[in-house]
Amino acid sequence: MNELERNIFFNTGYQIIGKILTSLLGFISLSLIARSLGILLFGQYSLIFVYLSLSGIFADFGLVTLLIREIASKRGSKKYLKGIFSLRLLLNLLIFLVAGVFTYFLPFQQTFKLSLILGFASNVILSLSSVFLGVFQAGLRFKLVASSQIITNLIILIFVFWGYWQGKDLLYFIMATLLGNLFGFLFILKKGYFSPFKLFILDKKLFFRIIKDAWPIGLGAIVTTFYLKIDSIVLSFFYNPSFNQDLGIYSSAYKIFEVIGVFIGFFQTTTFPVIASKLNKKNFYLIYQKLIRDSLLIGLLATGCLFLMSEMLINIFSRDFVVATSSLKILSLALSTRVVSGIWLSVGVAGGKQKELFFVSIAAFIFNLLLNLLIIPRYSFIGASWVTVFTQGFITLANLWVASMVIK
Repeated sequence: MNELERNIFFNTGYQIIGKILTSLLGFISLSLIARSLGILLFGQYSLIFVYLSLSGIFADFGLVTLLIREIASKRGSKKYLKGIFSLRLLLNLLIFLVAGVFTYFLPFQQTFKLSLILGFASNVILSLSSVFLGVFQAGLRFKLVASSQIITNLIILIFVFWGYWQGKDLLYFIMATLLGNLFGFLFILKKGYFSPFKLFILDKKLFFRIIKDAWPIGLGAIVTTFYLKIDSIVLSFFYNPSFNQDLGIYSSAYKIFEVIGVFIGFFQTTTFPVIASKLNKKNFYLIYQKLIRDSLLIGLLATGCLFLMSEMLINIFSRDFVVATSSLKILSLALSTRVVSGIWLSVGVAGGKQKELFFVSIAAFIFNLLLNLLIIPRYSFIGASWVTVFTQGFITLANLWVASMVIK
């Protein structure tokens, strides 16, 4: 076993262990929350995290992906890390203020609005944590990455279990997430010997340089996140979660789909630094072929397992959500090409094809939005599930096209 294979083997092992434990902890937490809140309020809980995902991706703006690429390719300096951290902190503060104003005008009850603002605060902590996790990831220190994620999810589960036992409300469960993210952030600072106060700088020239490099990745990620979350937004528009259970039903299936998706995503996460560092080497094509074969196998296995286990997973999640089984079976089909699509995406990013990937994301967003607007009003959460499958197929073909520009 050579050095490359050894690195992939051990770091994949850390990722597997980490993802198994964090997925299990997350699944238990979501199950307890769903059982405590019920279908209607669980839809509102899920909608809060849709808004948090959208605000979080604006704060990220591709900065962590850029940082990983620069460190893995030996171009990143400590000053560059300071610039990434400082810029991300400033972006988070700006977005927090804008999100607060946005929340005020939402047509929901006061509890929902307070929960959303608390969630935005939690997002700031999580966003800053990911900068340091990016440093660990670029250095293939996945043991620390997995440890921090496990601790975060374990703390959240402890607070969620107490809330379930005491019959707490929506606001409490958002607070549980904030406290878990805070504990995880403190753990990362301790293990990485990071000092946020020493990392903060104001360097306009460095900020402009970082933004110039990051904007294609950042805008692409923004558009990508919108097409991943637009189904829930459209569903909440046509079927208001204050009165209808449709969003709660779809969210329960999609949450399980996301957990499985994150679990199989460890392969892409582990291999991206390898792709970035080996892209211009003579033996890269052999590595690339092996990655494609492995990713196709993982995708097909994931689809088969999730399809066959859909009803069981929904029942474990909560028997009140059994109607979501059909939605989860449909969503499972999207996993078949998701892993290989991630490999082609990594090749495109490592090969500097950010602009092409950005236009792919725009096309996918338009494709997804139009289908959702056309199908959801008539077919509700079943229609949203099929649109997710169709969009994943579109993205896979588009990412293959971009990767083919790099590997000729």
